[in-house]
Amino acid sequence: MFGSENITLLVLIALCAVAIGLTLRHFLVRRLRRTILDKWLVQLLGAIVFVLPLIAAVSSLPLLLRSSLVNSIIIVVLTSLPFSLPEIKRFAWEAFLTLFAIILGVGVGRTMMRVIIHALNNNRIDINLRILIGRIFFIIVMIIDAFWVFTIWGLAIDFPVTIIGALTVTFTIAFQDILKDLVAGFYILMERPFHIGDSITIGNAAYAPLHTGVVENIELRATKLRITSGEQVTVPNALVFGGIVINNSFYNERRATISITLPIAEFVKEEMFTRINKTLEECDMVADKPEPTVVVSSYTGQQVILMVRFWMKSEKFASISEVMYTLRTALPAADLSFVESAGEFS
Repeated sequence: MFGSENITLLVLIALCAVAIGLTLRHFLVRRLRRTILDKWLVQLLGAIVFVLPLIAAVSSLPLLLRSSLVNSIIIVVLTSLPFSLPEIKRFAWEAFLTLFAIILGVGVGRTMMRVIIHALNNNRIDINLRILIGRIFFIIVMIIDAFWVFTIWGLAIDFPVTIIGALTVTFTIAFQDILKDLVAGFYILMERPFHIGDSITIGNAAYAPLHTGVVENIELRATKLRITSGEQVTVPNALVFGGIVINNSFYNERRATISITLPIAEFVKEEMFTRINKTLEECDMVADKPEPTVVVSSYTGQQVILMVRFWMKSEKFASISEVMYTLRTALPAADLSFVESAGEFS
């Protein structure tokens, strides 16, 4: 009985020392984090404070074991408990393993989360996406840790697996549209087909109308655009992911087409082509290479329509307007309109 009492006393002292050490370390680390001390130094001081109660417990153990009063108290306590000594030992060991598993799981999960966030920082991935990926790995580690705890206590994992599976199916069915947007947003943030500040056009055969605007924000659920009328449009990422996206800002140069309508009496082919090309050469915003082209689009009894195609050094619509103004000055009798693939803008 004396040997069993010694083991019980040892376990109780160890548990008390660990509890006191963890408590002191928690308060000390939380207080020192607000100071200018380096985090490694803070963790070192926390480890020292944690070890001190263990050293004190080990030092006092021989004195307590030699005390007849302590032995008497232990005997009285053990005889009054409704559990046997082996059951108490097994419970204490399982509780210790559970505490160790939780601390180890939280530590490994947090460390993995920080490592992943730091590693993804080198790839210039959005901070929100880095935090999301880190938290996903943290949750995975904690789920594995939970199954470890179930194993320690001898619980069958069939029941929690069934519950988790049922909740997963229910959650997926109830929030399938939101999940589609989240998965699409994750892909957009990873692939980066466009960036904040880009001018894009989003189109989908199943959804109308087309949306053209400047990207203001890219979130996990939706992409926000500021259209030319000044309004903000929130487009679900599932539509962006499943649709056609035209990035108007991807290239610095952009081809433009202007339709010129002239009275048939004013049209002299060679002279008109030369005048138009000379006017375009005087525009600083028109690129020299590739050279502008002028073609006859159609003839009617009263007028002729020309298509002028050229490359802009800037994708801004204001620059196209300046070119149209310059052509209008050179051709006062002509009607001009700017032509895009999506339509015609006068």
